[in-house]
Amino acid sequence: MMESAETGACLWMVTDQKIFGIRIEKLEKLGKNEVRDWKSHLEPAPFDFHLELPEPSMSYPFIFHSKLFLLDGPTDSGTKIYQISYVGGDTLGISEAAVPGAIPPLPTGDPFYMANIQDDVYLVGYRKTPVGMETGLWVLSSRSRSGKWDSLSIPPTVLPDLGRSCPLCFVLNDKLFFHCWSAPPIYYAYDPRTLTWGKPERAFSSSDRQFHGPLVLVSSLGDVDNCRVVLTWDLRRLPCEDGVKYDIHALLVDNEDDCVRGHQFLDELCKAIQPSYFDSTSIGMNAVDLGNSKVCIIMGGLAEGIPSFSILVVELGLVQEDKQQRFLSVRVLVNQVYDTMPYLEDDRLEVLYNSFIFSLSKGIHTPKIACLQGKSPS
Repeated sequence: MMESAETGACLWMVTDQKIFGIRIEKLEKLGKNEVRDWKSHLEPAPFDFHLELPEPSMSYPFIFHSKLFLLDGPTDSGTKIYQISYVGGDTLGISEAAVPGAIPPLPTGDPFYMANIQDDVYLVGYRKTPVGMETGLWVLSSRSRSGKWDSLSIPPTVLPDLGRSCPLCFVLNDKLFFHCWSAPPIYYAYDPRTLTWGKPERAFSSSDRQFHGPLVLVSSLGDVDNCRVVLTWDLRRLPCEDGVKYDIHALLVDNEDDCVRGHQFLDELCKAIQPSYFDSTSIGMNAVDLGNSKVCIIMGGLAEGIPSFSILVVELGLVQEDKQQRFLSVRVLVNQVYDTMPYLEDDRLEVLYNSFIFSLSKGIHTPKIACLQGKSPS
């Protein structure tokens, strides 16, 4: 039987020291643990692939020319870019992307955000100017003939706000948002389709609440009265020392002004999370749109003191319940907690950083959905 030339669509999870992969077809068949005492039914995580990363805390996965890359943190010798490839069977390979034509060198030694928008890669970082450091924005376009990072102009009215703090950046609805840490919060949005900057005055706010990143678009649900369904979450501290739980929310975000037109606390989903608490400094959560109205929720790190991954797959549906202000139904399809101790080395904990869907290939292939979100809370 001929070996496959690609992994097939996989959910990839990047942690402090490793990258794990599980095929989507397996993910959706993991089933539910109906016994609430999850610790007595703990099994090794059913990963199809795992790979030790050459550097700790590698983050910012990105896809370029149908290849997967990871960015190393800045060091005295510069910032390295690594390419992950499929070797065959359950084996992955990783190498520095320094060969000519693989990826051009970064235009800055101080990057702090990188993400895909369509087929292009956007990079935010600091650059030196005659008067000091300022925030810069670059794009690596798949259609560019130069093969280099192109610098994008940031309006002079925007630069001072970006320079006062390291902004939180995220991509939503193919726009790059900058959340400046100020009171009241300031948002800027760059739209690559129109090459324009905007300053949405009430972005991600409702009449009584302001929401912040991470924000994940559930694109497979489509539009709802000119709004998109977006998931977000925050941490709720518990009386126990360093204990936290996740509160997960669904928002209806206006396509025009990015205001929140509807808000629903997803209590069914929150109640389904099996661990009663997580360690506040050793846990990360991601949400990934699987398509067909399905979303995967992953929590990786310490759950009740146990190194583990909690994985849920839920099916969302649009409903009309005006009296209760609910617009989504939630059906839990997968609910499991898995042991990650077999993958730990030198007592290093694997805290989840980023998750996304992609199909690695030995050759050229078409990229799948890319959804990059989340870091462990600090």
